[in-house]
Amino acid sequence: MFNEPLFWGPIVIASLQNLAHMSLSDIYYMEAVVLGICVALDIPSGALADVIGRKKTIIIGRTFLFASVCVFTTMRNPAEAWVGNILWAIGFTMQSGADTALLFETLKECGKEAEYKRIEGRAIGLRLIVIAFCSLATGVFASINPRLPLIIGLPFTLIPLLAALCFNEPARTERYSVQKQFCVLRQGLSFIRHSVELRWMVGFAALVMTTSKVWFFTYNPYFELIELNVAYWGLIFFFLNMVAWLSSHYAQQIERYLGEKRCVSFTVPFVGIPILIMGLVPIQPCAFLVVVQNIVRGFVRPFVGDYIHRHVASEIRATMLSTQSSAANFAAIIGLAVFGVGMDHLGLINALILLGLTTLVLGAMSYRAYKRLVM
Repeated sequence: MFNEPLFWGPIVIASLQNLAHMSLSDIYYMEAVVLGICVALDIPSGALADVIGRKKTIIIGRTFLFASVCVFTTMRNPAEAWVGNILWAIGFTMQSGADTALLFETLKECGKEAEYKRIEGRAIGLRLIVIAFCSLATGVFASINPRLPLIIGLPFTLIPLLAALCFNEPARTERYSVQKQFCVLRQGLSFIRHSVELRWMVGFAALVMTTSKVWFFTYNPYFELIELNVAYWGLIFFFLNMVAWLSSHYAQQIERYLGEKRCVSFTVPFVGIPILIMGLVPIQPCAFLVVVQNIVRGFVRPFVGDYIHRHVASEIRATMLSTQSSAANFAAIIGLAVFGVGMDHLGLINALILLGLTTLVLGAMSYRAYKRLVM
């Protein structure tokens, strides 16, 4: 529930611009570098979790994440924003993977591993609901003082660290080593090379997640461009988080009703078309189109995870998920860097139009590739 700052989401880019005095292109460059750090640390952090235990790795990660929020709360220049983001990257990679692995292993020891998808889905959904309602107050707090949403949210970021200290990790039945971790990695990469289905899903997920991340960083600048009152920013984030919660909570029912093929066909248009409209028609009502993308935001993680689970063997499942995550982050590095350069030369509106068109073209190519797989 308290995995991230509760009141910061609606104004994160505006905060970096106004409190740390960074330009939008500088923010894109910083995010690309930070994602590079995540890619570099993803596999070593997984190996560390296998060696010293998931609980200790999560505690280390949560400590770095709390320190990151402390720096963001007090930042006054670009250097401090960089420090906060680097601390976040280290903390995120330490926690990512170790938390879900600890949950799954705990359920497995209790003979309840079939409950994993339901429990994780509801936990994510609960977090989205909390953030949604907190977003309603963000605009009010920010209008008083732009630093106030971060200050009020800071104490809540200690809760996950305190919770991690209370975890009970299942006893290890097999001793892991870094060498074995890299052996499993080699097996996983070899499996991807020989699996057309997995190569397609890695590329498809990278396209959707990269476009979504690049688009997210344009929210605040777009709101400012169309002169949308800051009080409405929190309202928009309330709706988009509620939509993400619904699509995440009912992801299994949505796929069962529509079928895999239709889910693939609607995912990219639900991202690309709103971007294109926002670029072509920069008016205040179009700001609410960001809500549409969050149907995909909530749905795509369970959809991608379920697809990978169905196409890989159990002994390399975690490696496949880690590889998919690394590929998505690597694609996001390129996407953020290219979009930042494009925005400097074309402006925000033209860059959005180009992003929407590129997404739809690549999405059409991806869908044709998928149809060849299922024929």
